[in-house]
Amino acid sequence: MAGANPLPGQLRWRLTQLFRKVWVRVTAFAVLGVLTALAGFALKGFIPSDLPAKIGADAIEAILQILASSMLAVTTFSLSILTAAYAAAGTTATPRAVHLLVSDSASQTVLATFIGAFLFSLVSIIILKTGIYGESGRLVLFAVTVLVVLIIVVSLLRWIELLSQLGRVGDTLKRIETAADRALALHLKSPWLGGNPMIGAPPVDAQPVLSDANGFLQHCDTAKLSDMASEAGIEVYLAVRPGDFLHLAAPAFHIRPQPADEEAAEALRKRLLGTLTIAANRSFDQDPRFGLSVLSESAQRALSPGINDPGTAKQAVTHILQVLSQWRTPIQPQVQYPRLFVPTLGAHELLVESLLPIGRDGAADYWVHVGLQQALLALAQISPQVFSKAAADLSRDLLKLSDGNLLLPEQRTSLKDLSAWAVDVAQFTAE
Repeated sequence: MAGANPLPGQLRWRLTQLFRKVWVRVTAFAVLGVLTALAGFALKGFIPSDLPAKIGADAIEAILQILASSMLAVTTFSLSILTAAYAAAGTTATPRAVHLLVSDSASQTVLATFIGAFLFSLVSIIILKTGIYGESGRLVLFAVTVLVVLIIVVSLLRWIELLSQLGRVGDTLKRIETAADRALALHLKSPWLGGNPMIGAPPVDAQPVLSDANGFLQHCDTAKLSDMASEAGIEVYLAVRPGDFLHLAAPAFHIRPQPADEEAAEALRKRLLGTLTIAANRSFDQDPRFGLSVLSESAQRALSPGINDPGTAKQAVTHILQVLSQWRTPIQPQVQYPRLFVPTLGAHELLVESLLPIGRDGAADYWVHVGLQQALLALAQISPQVFSKAAADLSRDLLKLSDGNLLLPEQRTSLKDLSAWAVDVAQFTAE
């Protein structure tokens, strides 16, 4: 239940989103730098007065001035590189992938290190000029500065390695694959978000609870929702899954029985809707379809006449195959919240949302369709109980898309043979 966790699910999710912001990590490093500089003044009384002169701590001011000037320049340069990388990712892949680069922990840590070192140097110089450090305080500051320099050197080496890949289409596709893979793994671990599978429509006596916002469902705190249902003595039927679109006239839930008192029913409605996070954009976290659709968008952009890069489209198909191939066996419900019912996300939806748009936009490209048919065949062979029927159905649809667009009869025959192979695997599995 929700009480078993240190933080409620929705609060934990919001904190996770917050810590992905660039300014949070930068602020943390900057504050750490300032506190470190002030610690030199606090600890000066514990250092022998003749020790700083022996070590050469009087050189600290020159070192700090070099750090302050160089870190400002490096930070400015790094920000320009990141901006260019974000623009490149949005152009070569899809704008939906830019969020993954912005929230990348490695680049955020490096940038935060540079800004933190700059502020550390600036504050240290100011305190040195006031003369309140004394010789003993200089030694503490000297030791910390040496440590900061070592951290900067490591960060610069790491930054050089990151810059060689950041913003390139291969790196962007890999990041999308990682996000989609993580979301699908979470889905397979808890396919109905801890609730019961909802078969068909909600019961006829269940009353709808309309959404209070327009947008995409990013997160649902099912633990909190279950606690509310137990407290109110009701059953809750989710009308949507994370990634689905909601509007003010669309039901977010159906509940039964409806509280008899109107005031109590309205209060319950507001509490139930408070468990949902609805925003203008989809999120990768609880929505495995989004990562797959972003990979699909990258392929579609590559197939556009202005870019005409079928190689990237085939690469995106490979990444989609890599994500989906982790789903090896049929999933079984693990019910944690017996009063909660959640719609099912099936293999057919994942395949259609990810591969069908690529087949549509690449209808005239034989090699793209070969890659699609091979991916479907691979899924039917890797996970026959999960994907064979859905792969066979989509294979037939892709064949129809390509049949009227390919000029060479040999190419049409080759695709028909690949499609027939996928259909045979589905029939063999069904038998």
